[in-house]
Amino acid sequence: MDKIVIIGSPAACKSTLARDLGRILHINVVHLERVFWEPGWKEKPRDTRIDILQEIVREKQWIIEGTYLGSSEPRLKAADTIIFLDTPTLVCFKQILKRYMSGGRSHHDIPEGCHDKLSLFRILKVLVFPFKGKRTLKRKLLYYKSMSKHIIRLGSTKEVECFLAQLEPQSNEKKKFSKTRSVAGKRQLASARQ
Repeated sequence: MDKIVIIGSPAACKSTLARDLGRILHINVVHLERVFWEPGWKEKPRDTRIDILQEIVREKQWIIEGTYLGSSEPRLKAADTIIFLDTPTLVCFKQILKRYMSGGRSHHDIPEGCHDKLSLFRILKVLVFPFKGKRTLKRKLLYYKSMSKHIIRLGSTKEVECFLAQLEPQSNEKKKFSKTRSVAGKRQLASARQ
C-alpha cells in the first residue's frame, strides 16, 4: 500500500482514517477539500482540480482522502489501494451533527480562510449520498476491482479499528527491516572502504 485513496459519504470519517493511516504507514496525507477550494469556499474549476490531482499522483507514495466523484479518475487510476468507507447514513448524519456541535472540523482538513458551518446543503449531501453517490462509487469500484486494484470496504467503526490494528504490527516490522537493512548496508560500505 503506497498509493491509497479513501472515499465515501460526507462525514464518514475519511479524514480521521487518512490521518491514522498516514501515521501508521508514514505516508503523506492529502485532504482534497484543502486543495480543491480557495478561501471563502470558492471551488477551483474542474480542469484545475484534475491538474492538481495529476501532479499529486506522480508522487511515489500518498494517501488521498475525499470523494469528489466528478474528478476521481486520476487518483483511482493511480492508486494501488482504494478504501471505501461504507458508513451507514444514520452514523454519518450523527457524525455531521456531532462535528458541528463540537465546533467543526480540524483546520488541517479544510482550506485556509474557510469555516465549517452546518447547512441544509451539507445535511442533504449526507442523506442523498446512498441514492446517488454510492451507486456511482460502487460502479467505479467494480471497474477498478477488475483492473486488479486492492479494494477495501469498511462499513463500521469496529471494522476501521480492526483494519488499523492489523497494519500496526506490519508497519513496525517494515521499520525494523528497513533499519536492519540500513545498518547492514552501512557495515558493508564501511568494510568495502577498508
